[in-house]
Amino acid sequence: MIALCRTLYTALENPRSRWFSATNDTLALVTILSVLIIALESVTSLKHLSSLFTTIEYIAVAFFSIEYIVRFSQRKTQYAFSFFGAVDLLAIIPSLLGLGNLTFLKSARVLRILRFLRVLRLAKLARTATLHPTTQAEDRLRLERLNLAIYFISLASAVIIFGALIYTAEGYRVEFANMFLGMLWAAKVILGGIYQTVPETLSGEIIIISARFVGLVLFGLLITVIGGFVQKLLFGNVTKTQKM
Repeated sequence: MIALCRTLYTALENPRSRWFSATNDTLALVTILSVLIIALESVTSLKHLSSLFTTIEYIAVAFFSIEYIVRFSQRKTQYAFSFFGAVDLLAIIPSLLGLGNLTFLKSARVLRILRFLRVLRLAKLARTATLHPTTQAEDRLRLERLNLAIYFISLASAVIIFGALIYTAEGYRVEFANMFLGMLWAAKVILGGIYQTVPETLSGEIIIISARFVGLVLFGLLITVIGGFVQKLLFGNVTKTQKM
């Protein structure tokens, strides 16, 4: 059992492992699929598919549980009290406690949406895999592209999480009848667009203020990432300053 956990941990963490890409790509796909299912659960017209959604949910939780056990077995306290350790635990606890039932409180189910943050770790691992010592300009350009991908994953994470939160806080209104409508509203707020629906509750006001702040942070990140990427794309890497 210990040897199996070590093998799986190597596939999860070691970029040089031949199973690294396949393992993390599979986890990314399962994560995105599970988040999509959570959003689909909130659509009233799809309630007749609840059994299918529940089945897919518990298959995803099985993957996440195995990953958590493997990581915990190798890093224990260090992993358990880390940010991503907490995210991984929140990704499985609600369903393991029976909160995956579609008739349960949506305020408890919404915790599962946090599992999309797992994609950020997978992107971080992919970035680490490209950081081998190199002087090749194309490798540096690939790293810049990966940084850009991390930005868009961060943006998608913010839209999904704030969309789920506003759905939880004000889902009684037709404007936030499901998570997809909440995500559309969140995208407008975060990207600085014009939104017509104003929250009615105190929690909704807190959500919109938080979403605006995160939008400003992401905008600053975008300027940094895009600026460096465009400069290298157009002008290449300047290694020395020309003398006048």
